Amino acid sequence: MPEYTLVNSKMLSVTLRNEEVFAKRGAMIAYTGRVDFAPSSSGSEGLGGMAMRSVTGERMTLMSARGTGEVLYAFYGRHVTMVHLSGETFYAESESLLAYDGRLRSGTQFLGSSGVGGLIRGAATGSGLFTTTLTGSGELAIISDGDAIALDVTPDRPVFVDPQAYIGHRGQLRSDLVTDVGWKTFVGQSSGESYQLKFTGGGTVYIQAAERGGNR
Repeated sequence: MPEYTLVNSKMLSVTLRNEEVFAKRGAMIAYTGRVDFAPSSSGSEGLGGMAMRSVTGERMTLMSARGTGEVLYAFYGRHVTMVHLSGETFYAESESLLAYDGRLRSGTQFLGSSGVGGLIRGAATGSGLFTTTLTGSGELAIISDGDAIALDVTPDRPVFVDPQAYIGHRGQLRSDLVTDVGWKTFVGQSSGESYQLKFTGGGTVYIQAAERGGNR
């Protein structure tokens, strides 16, 4: 299996031994050994996944690296967090994925159970309601503005997240898009905070200390 090592908080090293890893296009900054690189529009999900992404707009622009050697990845100085999966599913914003290995199966899923109304609100707020899924046993790396923050969700402690700060989640969680008119609405910051993702059940939600689109 590929070996993942954090060189520092902003750089990931992946050692390949005749294996394959997928990474965000433009994230490779150096490598050693005999490694072949190629564009990948579907990752590890096939033509059906490509069609789903075309419909939902949850796009991934990837490069595959295959061979034997060491590859260094980083992306605009963003912080890197490793996640290990053991036969489970990780849900992530595609732009927050840095790298994952070919043992994981990727796909696309609707985030939130508010149906067509949720889709309309998502379009209005600019929030991505479709999320990328990675399933199986293997490693993945996510990137964030600053260190990723992991929030535990328990049956008696739901967590509400601004969709623009959401990175990903894992575990047995239910997600719902809810409306909440808070104080930021009244000071002119109503684009994201009026709509939140509510997570219930048991698992972990990862967020970053910044909103997409420059709302800070």
